[in-house]
This record gives sequence, C-alpha cells and structure tokens, in this order.
Amino acid sequence: MITALDRCGVPTLQHATRSCPAIIPGPAHVQRPLRSPGATIVLLALCAGWLATAAAAQETKRAAVVDADKRLASDVKDMAGLFGFEAIEAARTELRRIERETNVATVIETVESLRGMAIADAARLAARQAGTEGIFVLIAKNEKQIEILVSKTYLDNLTRPRRDAIQAGFVDGLRRRDFDLGLKHGVAAIAEQLSAALRKADRPRTETATAVLGFTTATHAGSGGGLPLVVRNQVRLGLAGARAIIAGAESKAQSMQLKVNIAVVDDGGHLLAFERMDGARPASGYTAITKATTAATFRQATGPLAAGTTPADLLLNLSLQNAALASGGKITTLYGGMPVAVDGQIIGGVGVGGGTGEQDAQVARAAVQSLVEQLSAAEKVSKGTAAVEKAE
Repeated sequence: MITALDRCGVPTLQHATRSCPAIIPGPAHVQRPLRSPGATIVLLALCAGWLATAAAAQETKRAAVVDADKRLASDVKDMAGLFGFEAIEAARTELRRIERETNVATVIETVESLRGMAIADAARLAARQAGTEGIFVLIAKNEKQIEILVSKTYLDNLTRPRRDAIQAGFVDGLRRRDFDLGLKHGVAAIAEQLSAALRKADRPRTETATAVLGFTTATHAGSGGGLPLVVRNQVRLGLAGARAIIAGAESKAQSMQLKVNIAVVDDGGHLLAFERMDGARPASGYTAITKATTAATFRQATGPLAAGTTPADLLLNLSLQNAALASGGKITTLYGGMPVAVDGQIIGGVGVGGGTGEQDAQVARAAVQSLVEQLSAAEKVSKGTAAVEKAE
C-alpha cells in the first residue's frame, strides 16, 4: 500500500504493483479523436438521405392505402344536409373498414324530398343510379322516412329481421332529431348484422364475403363472364297502360281547370301516346315529350334540385343543365316529368306541359298514381277470382 494524492491533493490509498503503477493520468493525458468538417457534412448528408428515403416509402404506403380506399364503393351521400362533416367522415371511414373486411359495400343517401314517389320506389331508383351491389339506405328528410334495401343475392343471410335491426339503429337518433347519432348507430348496426351473418355462415372470417354470404361479382371474361345472356321477366308498359296514364292526367288537369299536353313514353324514352287537350298551347307539346323522355331515361322526376342545398346538389344541377344543352333539346330540367315505376322497375315516363312547373308536376304525379291504382284493383280482382276457382 502506498499513499498517493488525488487531483485535489487529498491523500488516498493505492495498491502498488509492478505492472500497475499508482499513476493517475490527468486531463492533459486524455486523447480525443479529431473529426474533420468534411466527414461531418458527409454524415449529415447520409442521415438526410436516409430520412428522405424513409419519408418517401411512408408516403408511397400512405398513397397506396388512399388509392385502395378510393376504389371502395361504400359512401355517405348527404344530399339533404342532415349530418355534420365529422359524422359523415367517421361513418364513411367505418363503412369502408367494413367493406374491406366483408367485401360488402354500403351506400347511405339522404334526399330533401321524395317528390311524390313512394320511398320504396325512390330507394330502388337511387340504388340503381348508385350502382352498388350491397346495402343501400335512403333517408327522406321532408317525409321523415327511411328505407333499407339489399341486393337479391344478399337476402338469404341479411334477412328481414336483420334489415329491421339496421333500420332501428338509424331510427332512434333520427326520431330524436339527433341525426349524427342516428348515422353513428345505423352504421354500428350494419357492422353488427353483417358480423352476425358471417358467424351464421359458419365459415372462417378469412374467406371473403363473396364466398361466405353467397354474393356475386360481375366479370366480363369469356362468353358472358358469368353474366346473364338475356334479362327475363321484365315489366313493359303497353298501349292500354299509356292511355290509362293519359286519362288520369286529363282528369287531374280538368279538376285544376288546366289545358295541358300529355306525353307517355316507354323506358327508353320512345313515344307511346300523346294528347293535347282542347285549348292547350301547341308549343307545350314539345316540352311535354321532352319531360317524359327525361323522366324515363334519367329514372327520376324532372326539375332542378332545391336551391340553396349542398354543393353536390348545385354541381348536379349544373350537370343536368349541361346534359340538357348537349342533348339538343331531347332532355330538360323543367318540372312536369315523372317516371312510371311498377314492381320496382321503370317502365316509362309521363310528361305534362301547359301549366306552371308545379301544376305540371301535380298532373304527372296524378297520372302515374292513376295507373298504379288501376293495377292494384286489377290484381285484387284476379286474386279474388283465383280464390273462388280454388274453392270450387
């Protein structure tokens, strides 16, 4: 043992050995490696390059996710402005998550008014226009009605009780006028019922919903690619039906003390029947035919959307106006045209011209309703006759 002094002059005990002398090097003996400015710049450049590469990879991944998300069909189309922006985005995100997991697309659409149509017919029309194979929800603001539709291939698993459960999810919040809550609960009900349908199918969740739920996907390969070569069992509007529509329109016009032109076309917009009441303006005959053609081929009542609605409505109005100009006068945005729907199929259209826009629309609605009532009466008579024959 020897005594040594530390750097502060305090005596300390040290073990003395031949190979390890009790010498503590001071700061002057410490050697630090020197780094040139050039090496530092190179290192910084390497770090910057690595960060840029990582950021680019992250951006590519994010863009791929966004691009994949855009290809999904699920959406919320709030044409009536019922929901808040955050509620719409949250619902849209959840619906697309559900679609990614189950391969089932859902479209939720709101409209300001049904314009005299039954909500079931309006929902079928809107679903066809959306072109979505899956679940379609239509909410009518003014009429305070909701309709839930599913494609025919879904019906075995998304049964009536399941559809009623989805509707109940929406209705509670809508009835209390808490529309955002109704949207949230409705989307949650969709997720729950689809999950229950998957469990009932007793297949692993790793399989796609196309296999699990029996959904079909349209393809175009080969001869038909799995699509039907012909469409059967379609409803067609006959000449007698066209004349019945004209009679209904004429009766309504007379009750309103109007003199109008009435045109009826088939589902392709081709003229079936036309009548000009005595004293009606000849020039309105052209507009009546144009209104009927527009209603039949656009699958909806004619006329611009309500002013002051959402930007999407304004854009749609502009699109309709541009389409009218491009058609060379074959279609119009004037009121007074109504599609004719039977058994969920558009079989034609009726156009009325000669009064104000609203008057023409009232006559057109009455004309379609007249045909529907006659069909309903005929079906009741047919069922009654069949029942009598069966009893005999």
